[in-house]
Amino acid sequence: MRTRIGLIALLGSLVLVGSVALTRSVGLTARFPGLDRVESAAEAAREGGRETVLLVAGKPVTAAELAEMEHWVAANLTWMREVGTSGAVTAEQRAFLERQAGLIERHGVPTVALASLIVDRAVAAAAEREGLWPDERTVRERVARDREVAATSDDPRLKAYLAAFGEEAFWDEHYPRVIALEIAEERLYEARTKGEPDAARRQALWLTEERALALGAPIEVVVPERLPASIDAALQYLAEYYDLQLSGSGSIRPSA
Repeated sequence: MRTRIGLIALLGSLVLVGSVALTRSVGLTARFPGLDRVESAAEAAREGGRETVLLVAGKPVTAAELAEMEHWVAANLTWMREVGTSGAVTAEQRAFLERQAGLIERHGVPTVALASLIVDRAVAAAAEREGLWPDERTVRERVARDREVAATSDDPRLKAYLAAFGEEAFWDEHYPRVIALEIAEERLYEARTKGEPDAARRQALWLTEERALALGAPIEVVVPERLPASIDAALQYLAEYYDLQLSGSGSIRPSA
């Protein structure tokens, strides 16, 4: 599952690599390891190619999005390696991060970036099919709320995106696209798991649902030469990722 850290949806998506609870527990918002890669991600998002490289369940993935995601995966890998060697995590958390980081390193950053966007688009397509895509008013209200919260934040990842886009372009053009997807994913999660009261079982149910969507989505490669990794490699990564998560070893609780 693509979980997000920070104050708003854009910031620091832990791209199929980590735990939002752990992120909050170790408190690394102010100094994010891999910040240089986040800055590169922001530049890629602003200046990267807009051509569609592939379609996942009919949803386009652009060259810019692939480049941006590669930088995020690299940033999060740096984060995991640094946190895993710190005293801020338990032995259980450290072992989990080691397994997650090892999985990414075995498959490679480009493969994991592609895999993340396959999940992203498969979930988005399912949300749209089920009538869960937010309307313009809902998106505007969330943007306004997040912008107000962000005004009190010193998160360097947000600052990187604001510097790359400029404040008005970021909030008026880039962020609404990000948050529309985030709201759709939130709604699909609620719709697919609302009958399960237990938090751990609910998460396992969602991972099972998400896995089925991602591994079952039709994929059409439009520009093969722009693909950073093979589709087969990305799907193999996803199969291993979900196996790890659903085995129970991926359940991380924040330390006291």
